[in-house]
Amino acid sequence: MIEVFCRGWRGPAATQSCRLAIRVIRGSFAMILVCSIPAAYAKCPVNENTTLVVRAETGDVQVDTTGREPVVEIQADGAQIHETCGKDKAEYTGSGARVLNITTPKDIDLDLLTQGGNINVGDVDGNAVLRTSGGSVTTGNIRGNATITTQGGPIKSGNIGGNAVLRSPGTIEVSDVGGNAEFRTTAGRVAAGSIGGSMTTAEAGRTISIIKAGEVKATATSDISIGEASRINAKSGGGHITTRRVRGPFQGHTEQGDIRLDSAGSWVEASTGQGNILVHMVPENIDGDLHMDLQAGNGDVTVYLPQRMHASIDATVQRPAFQSQQIFSEFPSTRPPQGLIPNNRYYTATHSEFLSNGGGNMVVLHTSLGKISIRKN
Repeated sequence: MIEVFCRGWRGPAATQSCRLAIRVIRGSFAMILVCSIPAAYAKCPVNENTTLVVRAETGDVQVDTTGREPVVEIQADGAQIHETCGKDKAEYTGSGARVLNITTPKDIDLDLLTQGGNINVGDVDGNAVLRTSGGSVTTGNIRGNATITTQGGPIKSGNIGGNAVLRSPGTIEVSDVGGNAEFRTTAGRVAAGSIGGSMTTAEAGRTISIIKAGEVKATATSDISIGEASRINAKSGGGHITTRRVRGPFQGHTEQGDIRLDSAGSWVEASTGQGNILVHMVPENIDGDLHMDLQAGNGDVTVYLPQRMHASIDATVQRPAFQSQQIFSEFPSTRPPQGLIPNNRYYTATHSEFLSNGGGNMVVLHTSLGKISIRKN
């Protein structure tokens, strides 16, 4: 390897100390330009295969992706910037900057890290890995995959074309995601548009709202709202769980809140400690697995079943209110309500069984204190 040391000028009043390393590999030359630039004005040539790598000890990182020239420009007055220009990578390590202002074309990959600041990025046609230890992250549209992590602020992103992994202690907001998605926040909420992938994992310290997704696994302390999904497994510490349409199985539990499924296409297992359960069964396959197990601690249970559905219905009210009909069904009864002996404030448990089209899928409905309604779609 041959090293050539040089000192010269690049850009307006920007002195630099450079080392040009020439490596001979199997008869060919590979050149890497490494510069230390006290005035912090840098340029590296880039193309669509380049990854821009930035490692900032402090300060915000601002990336303008509207650059028309095939170069990366970095300005940070008063900072010390170390520049490495390679064939597929433009790398900058900086210290002492309050803000790193970067201009680049949008058709490159980004790998950005700051130890104590915000990250703001425009539209990117490549992949993006964005990390900060103490700030917020805001991005435009990212055509490729995106991994965004912050330990001290919210995340707000436009559309992400590939897979998305977003982690923050604050709020996470993202538009549409083309691939799989993972959202995790310890104290904020999650709000997302349409997720094209087969799996979406969402964990939130507050609410979760997703317009459309494939398979969803969601955990939150408050409300969970999913517009449409192929499958849902949702748990809430104290909020409502709602969905307009779940095409496949649904599993849901909340400690305190309602569960509402406006259109369920397959089997349903749902429970709430205190709240109502409402399920409209609208199966995609009437001959598929359509079993139901709905459990309410203190609340009403209401189901709407297709008239063509084969079902064996078992309904129980553990503590029916005194002198009040607690189980109502539009399907014929095979076992009349039992347990009508008064016991102080409550009757003993009331239990009824019903059949639809000769029986079939088990539909178990239970409430400790409330009413049960079984109706035809």
